[in-house]
Amino acid sequence: MLSIVIPVYNYNILPLVERLHQEAITLTIPFEILVCDDASTSLFQNESILQLPHTRILKNEINQHVAYTRNRLLKEVQYPWVLVLDADVMPISPTFIQTYLEQRERGPFFQGGFTYDSTDSKQSLRLKYGITIEQHKHLHSCCNLFFNQEKLQLQFDETITEYGYEDTLFFLNLNKQNIEVIRLDNPVIHHSTESNQTYLQRSKQACWGLAKLIQQGKIKAEEVQLSRGYKQLEQLHITPLLSVFHWLFGTSIQRNLQGKNPSMTMFKLFKLLEFHKAKVAIRKTESTVVTP
Repeated sequence: MLSIVIPVYNYNILPLVERLHQEAITLTIPFEILVCDDASTSLFQNESILQLPHTRILKNEINQHVAYTRNRLLKEVQYPWVLVLDADVMPISPTFIQTYLEQRERGPFFQGGFTYDSTDSKQSLRLKYGITIEQHKHLHSCCNLFFNQEKLQLQFDETITEYGYEDTLFFLNLNKQNIEVIRLDNPVIHHSTESNQTYLQRSKQACWGLAKLIQQGKIKAEEVQLSRGYKQLEQLHITPLLSVFHWLFGTSIQRNLQGKNPSMTMFKLFKLLEFHKAKVAIRKTESTVVTP
């Protein structure tokens, strides 16, 4: 009846698998829990989950990124309904799985949402963004999904091999296929472990990734808030000023974002400036004429 699939990279998956297994057993339904390790470089003894019945671990020989890993898991499932979770989450409700199962007659695709509860100052940027913005606008997050894979045959875009906007593209493709996303109040807690510096670097990577996806025609600028706002600035012919703004204030913006009380306005500016730098770099590449 139910296949639970979890991609993992450098994270201890045991507490999550134990929690899911404990509830699934009480429901007395056919189920399996599939974990795929994406060539982790740190050891967490995740093989210990194999002591639990109905669990399996797959391993990628080299790091393939989350889209490939999710697809590999989806190809392995035995049952029609699939619960897709990120490794660094934990269900809140004691009836997390049951809540999903009770909704199956409503449609083939559900999203349960997520929240945060940590106050670690070392992760203040990731947590503040998550608590004040992301958890209220998680329209394009794949960290907690439940769907009928037998009916929908969904796939993630494996050409995306860097962090950022792979989930957005997945949901945009759902919309193009006229697949309704039913949003439930069935959240997981996202346990952030990223320092401000690490999250800032990943956010920069995401901005550049978005610029590439737009260049490739996979995402339209109007479909994402960041690129939509940038396009409006382009129409006003003021985007060249962003390079000057970055030169003047880039260092102070990053200093704020790596501090204990990062500003979400500064974070928006940071992403806008990084997206601008990516757009400029892409234009330069496109305008370069290679002569024999």
